[in-house]
Amino acid sequence: MKIYTLENDYLFKKIFRSELYLKQLLRDMFNVKADKIIYLNTELVKTNKNCKVGIVDMLLNVDNEIVIFELQNINRHNFKERLLFYSSGVIHHHCLKEGEDYQNLKSIKVYAIINYNSFNEKTKDIIKLKRRNKVFTKKLEYQIFDLTKVDKNDRNKKYYELVNLFNCENIKGLERILTRKIYKEILRGIIIYNKNRKEYEKMEDIERLMMNETEHYDMAYEVGKKEGKFDIAKNLLTENVNINIIMNATGLIKEQINSLL
Repeated sequence: MKIYTLENDYLFKKIFRSELYLKQLLRDMFNVKADKIIYLNTELVKTNKNCKVGIVDMLLNVDNEIVIFELQNINRHNFKERLLFYSSGVIHHHCLKEGEDYQNLKSIKVYAIINYNSFNEKTKDIIKLKRRNKVFTKKLEYQIFDLTKVDKNDRNKKYYELVNLFNCENIKGLERILTRKIYKEILRGIIIYNKNRKEYEKMEDIERLMMNETEHYDMAYEVGKKEGKFDIAKNLLTENVNINIIMNATGLIKEQINSLL
């Protein structure tokens, strides 16, 4: 049976819902020491019905700076355009409040982990808007960490243990590699998700979805909405809310709700 690791989108987002774990990832991969992280809504708001729906993997407020976090395993040949679309929508909706002066525009950073050969030979690339080799604005920056360029045997890199939690088929081998407590905890989380039948099926579903993904992301959007409905249903069940009320509130059928018990 396949072992899913942090390269799986669903598992990645589940593990890094932990602020502690996410802070460690930011520190080791992107040299960012974060004090406070606020998780924001990851769905980009439509301004009209003809707008494209966008769902970023993570949308964060990191020490009063807006951060988009993306994990990309397959080269769709539209990565640059996708990041530009995401950052533009987020700037519009999250970086300046009504009535504020443009000088108060929040900075936005896009951190992306990619798992395919990119456009250069670097492990990490920092991209800024420039004019004649001078930075045009410090308000927008993209940082891309390429897993395929990493030497996983280089123990001198501070991200050494973390990158080995991606793309690894040998869990026992990982147990021998990891020495830091926090990464041992993440590994235990990975093992728990792989042993949970329902969670394993969700990881399978998201992998299948990503492999079959086209330029239309409506299906991904529906998956996101469905996950939200199940979370709501679970919370209502813990409060002993009547199942008919839960059905009306979420749109789920009785069998789906009973499966959560």
